[in-house]
Amino acid sequence: MRDVIEIETKRLKLRPVVMSDAPRIARFCDDPGVGRMLAMTPLPYLEAAAEGWIMTLNARAPLERDFVFAAELEGEGLIGCVGAHKSEQGDVEIGYWLGRPYWGRGLGSEAVGAFVAEANALGALNAGHFVDNPASGRLLEKVGFAYTGETRRMFSLGRGESVDCLRMRYANSDREAACADSAANAA
Repeated sequence: MRDVIEIETKRLKLRPVVMSDAPRIARFCDDPGVGRMLAMTPLPYLEAAAEGWIMTLNARAPLERDFVFAAELEGEGLIGCVGAHKSEQGDVEIGYWLGRPYWGRGLGSEAVGAFVAEANALGALNAGHFVDNPASGRLLEKVGFAYTGETRRMFSLGRGESVDCLRMRYANSDREAACADSAANAA
């Protein structure tokens, strides 16, 4: 995934996040409708917080654990972000957000679907959404995730409290892992 510089879809370009994105990231993530649905986004979300997040991503790049892309719409600029974060144990968590003006236009599923097609190479993909954000679950289902039946309490900085999070797994991850196991057993 580190070799992927840019991903293009019909309407979007997914590219690395750069410091000049900070004002738009701050504007969109400061919206409680966005920020409250993210685990690691405090509210209010200031431009300095966005700059710090971008600096942290850049500093962590040598670890090859964070793969975050800006979703850019031609003529608009950054409209959201999508990323994969690999834990030290090797688990891969997908996350995304879109600014409110871009909701309901299929841009989220377009961005996440294209990203997941590349990120699948990292290993089994996991995701989740807070119980009061069913739209996120529908988007994740649309691009190939399925509910695992697990609910976890997850702290939300924007809410200042723990919230139930419904867990999902990329369905193709299971099929590809089974194929890899079959191929290894046949060898």
